[in-house]
Amino acid sequence: MSAAAPVDALPVALQALRDWAERERLGRVTRIAQSRIDAFADATGDHNWIHVDPARAQTGLPGGQTIAHGFLLLSLTVEDDVAALAGFPGIAHVLNYGLNKVRFLAPVPSGTEVRVRSRLVSLDARQPGQWLLTQHKAVEIVPGAEVALVAEQLSLIVAAP
Repeated sequence: MSAAAPVDALPVALQALRDWAERERLGRVTRIAQSRIDAFADATGDHNWIHVDPARAQTGLPGGQTIAHGFLLLSLTVEDDVAALAGFPGIAHVLNYGLNKVRFLAPVPSGTEVRVRSRLVSLDARQPGQWLLTQHKAVEIVPGAEVALVAEQLSLIVAAP
């Protein structure tokens, strides 16, 4: 935790959140099915053939399979945190505050299983009653833990009055 937020200054609810965030966490294993890739393409308008055309991918891509969108993988980094962060008493709400240092390191072929590894970078006071939670996120290909994506995810924590 950075020096800007001394442990003693944290409200009780944020001490529990800090304790949770300090532990390295492995998310559940998720299979990236072609149907999920297609739904993401429909939601974002990104219908690039490398994502949605399995026939063309067979001859046009190394490995012969379509690959997941980088932003689909990035969206997985919030999945496991949503319920956990909302479950801490004393927190009014949690807002997505953005991302730092996003890198797409390896393609994820359709049908691949991935998981998210998370750890605390910092928990800093922003304004009275507001804290910025910065977490390091890595999307790993299972098995083997090859890293497909890394990012710093920012969440604004607003304490209940």
